[in-house]
Order: sequence, then C-alpha cells, then structure tokens
Amino acid sequence: MPRKDETQEVQEQEPRRPYEEWARELGTPGWLLAAAKTKAGWALGQEVTRKEYEAALKAAQGEVIRNG
Repeated sequence: MPRKDETQEVQEQEPRRPYEEWARELGTPGWLLAAAKTKAGWALGQEVTRKEYEAALKAAQGEVIRNG
C-alpha cells in the first residue's frame, strides 16, 4: 500500500482540467453531466482529474430519482 505522500504525488501527476472539458472530450450527455456536477457539488469550471470525473458520472448514473 502506498504511503500517503506517494498517493499525493500520483494524484498531483494526473492532469486536472475543468469538468466541462472532460464532458466535451468524452461526449457526456447533458443530462448526465448535470446530474454528476450536482451530486459532486462542483462549481462552474472546477478542475478535476479524469478519475474524479468518471467516478462522479458513475455515482450519478446509480442515483434513483423518484417522482412524488
């Protein structure tokens, strides 16, 4: 298991980009992007890694929405 400082180094090496750029690059549907950014609590233009972005998409896809 990597030490805490080694984990931080790996995370720092991953490119961080605004989530909107990941959405364009990966072709994320608008409804899914809206759900992911709301669930993750991202501010407009917030920079995330691709792993963080994909994890937010996965979490949003697993959300159950009930009407009434």
